[in-house]
Amino acid sequence: MSVSPTYTADADPLHADCPGREVFELITSRWVLLILWALKDGTQRFYHLRDRIEGISERMLSQNLKSLCRNGLIERYVEPTVPPKVSYALTPAGQDLLSIMDGLAGWIGRQLPAIEEARQRYDRMER
Repeated sequence: MSVSPTYTADADPLHADCPGREVFELITSRWVLLILWALKDGTQRFYHLRDRIEGISERMLSQNLKSLCRNGLIERYVEPTVPPKVSYALTPAGQDLLSIMDGLAGWIGRQLPAIEEARQRYDRMER
């Protein structure tokens, strides 16, 4: 299989000084894809995201939301109420990434039986 790169030579993620590597590391982190996936249905409040993403702590959610905002993948909206109501939504860049994630989720769904079989086969050989 041949995959032709769509990046320039100075943006090769295999190089340590690649400016896109930080973004690559962000979007492949443990919680980021789940946060983006949770936002696919539209704007959501912090507590709703926390409740939807099982296992994420408030600290990790807050930290990842800040990184996603900083990198332009989500937007943060603050309603001037007391207390302020804060909600989050995907930006066009976040929606574009979500379309790639849809393909990845589909691949996982299609390949999961084969992956499970490979895991079992490997585990039997390791005993």
